[in-house]
Amino acid sequence: MTKTKKSEIESLQLASSYRDPSGYLFWHNNILYRAVNNVYKEHYDFLMKSGLYEELISKNLLLAHDEVKKADIISKDENIYKIIAPKRIEFISYPYEWCYSQLRDAALLTLAIQKTAISKGMVLKDASAYNIQFADGKPIFIDTLSFEKYEEGRPWIAYRQFCEMFLAPLSLAYYIDIKLLELLRTNIDGIPLKIAVKLLPFRA
Repeated sequence: MTKTKKSEIESLQLASSYRDPSGYLFWHNNILYRAVNNVYKEHYDFLMKSGLYEELISKNLLLAHDEVKKADIISKDENIYKIIAPKRIEFISYPYEWCYSQLRDAALLTLAIQKTAISKGMVLKDASAYNIQFADGKPIFIDTLSFEKYEEGRPWIAYRQFCEMFLAPLSLAYYIDIKLLELLRTNIDGIPLKIAVKLLPFRA
């Protein structure tokens, strides 16, 4: 296997994979890998040892991955803790392309994963609809690095994002018009709650 230098890996990094300091996606020899940075080491190890990863995989709620030897991919990079190879999903879709039932199922999956994570001492640090894809017609969570150790008494930091990505568009579609789901095309980070509140009827 041909090794890649750090600068080459950075050049192969997916343009869309830049927001999360915990890691990033990159291509190598036509295979998609994910670098897990040292800053995420404690959370990654806890995810793998707590039983959460195995439970979510067994329920087909989380995309499985294989760990690969870092030395086989990159010659040297002290910032990278591990490299994983996620299972390949052939067809990629986006929330603004989904129908109402798909967005609803993605929302329910997010809540189910959050509930399971809490039971294992972890929590979702974000609740983006872009963390979900559909495989064989069913939603599956694809962002392995979205989990972090739960701090007792700390509120769910991703709750606002969940409301903007899921609750707001679903409510607007249900109470007003299904076509309002198209707002996700121009609001890729979710529909701002102040806009949703102004549009929704009082009974909502």
